[in-house]
Amino acid sequence: MRHAFTELAVDRIAATTMTVDTVSRQVMERAGSPLIRTFFEQWPEPIEGAEHGDVEYAVIRETWIHQHGDQERPELHIQRS
Repeated sequence: MRHAFTELAVDRIAATTMTVDTVSRQVMERAGSPLIRTFFEQWPEPIEGAEHGDVEYAVIRETWIHQHGDQERPELHIQRS
């Protein structure tokens, strides 16, 4: 995120995953990206867990810079369940 916001001048970073994908959700949250919404898509061949929908996480540059300033890269500690 730091590289995207400071070096590439990206305005917004967004990511989506299945609601049930807790490990990916933890990565997004620990990287400083808040949950924006839960949504439901119609998939031609849904996989297990699709009935719970998908989630979108996103953060804009100004918010991320305000939260992280000039700190070194935030540590990502992922706890697997």
